[in-house]
Amino acid sequence: METRKLQEVGGGTFTVSIPKGWATNHGFEVGMELHLYTHRDGSILIRSTDADLSCLDDATVDVDGGGTDAVKRAVRTAHAIGFETITLRRVGTFSDAERKAARSTVRDLIGTNILSESDAEITIRHLLDTSSVSVRQSIVQLQYVVVSLLRDATEAFVDAANARPSIRDRADEARRSAEMVSRHFSRSLVSHAELDALDVSRPDLFTYYAIACHLETVSDQAVRIARTGEKVSEPPADTAATDVCSVADDVACAVDDAVTAVLESDTENVHQARDRCDDAIDGIATVENRLYDGSMSGEIPAAVALSTTLCHLRRTAECGLSIADVAARSAIRADNIDG
Repeated sequence: METRKLQEVGGGTFTVSIPKGWATNHGFEVGMELHLYTHRDGSILIRSTDADLSCLDDATVDVDGGGTDAVKRAVRTAHAIGFETITLRRVGTFSDAERKAARSTVRDLIGTNILSESDAEITIRHLLDTSSVSVRQSIVQLQYVVVSLLRDATEAFVDAANARPSIRDRADEARRSAEMVSRHFSRSLVSHAELDALDVSRPDLFTYYAIACHLETVSDQAVRIARTGEKVSEPPADTAATDVCSVADDVACAVDDAVTAVLESDTENVHQARDRCDDAIDGIATVENRLYDGSMSGEIPAAVALSTTLCHLRRTAECGLSIADVAARSAIRADNIDG
């Protein structure tokens, strides 16, 4: 690292010299107009172009072959990267089914719409202003949806009820929130302006992204629990149902505590969340032992379904531990760097 002294020239302007070798290697020449970007973290970025503002403006994606699945993947992938305008292009003409697939995928993305369509192109635009987005609030909403979804899915399992529509709708809501957080994180990797618009630091945004990924996994496990309940012909025995509801509630509380610990960057909350996750995993193990030693009565299909559900709950509790790890890192950083 080199250091330079800040100097004042006529008119009250401050200057800092740039090493000649660095300027030459990057194509900087005397008289060239440079773009300076100031950021909320106190840094100044110097570029020879306005790339930070325009690098994510447009993307063109060729989708020849693959049918409707290729169209859906192209829309979701380009949107997740963070492009504002996405043009799907193919040789020939898009089929009616492919156009329908593009429209349904766009409707499932927050703040996105189709601008225009032609025989060989479909243009999609993200309309949501980044400065109006609160990533932290998105995590709070995701936390609420996922924790309640886990409890609802467990109730559907113990009742052997078909709760697919409501469970699916809540899971889709969770996925959309997680995808939005992932999109902004991806944009921040190439654009400092994104961080300024979000009014969040890069470490905090990475933390939110990590939590969103874990909560999306919890949502997926909840859906699997509900689907398991649909496959059995009758509810589990009362004792088994009570045990499952009990451990599921412990897991839900553990995940909830872990996310809260991240949001509050509190070391004491981190320890509490980790203890609740460990207790939940111990509770799952206790129920599994009773199931395997024959203490729980019931038909074989019901026993298999119960074992599968306990596995999903264990995976969820492990996500809670991972979130607690994120919380611990966030708290230590806050105590030793941010403060």
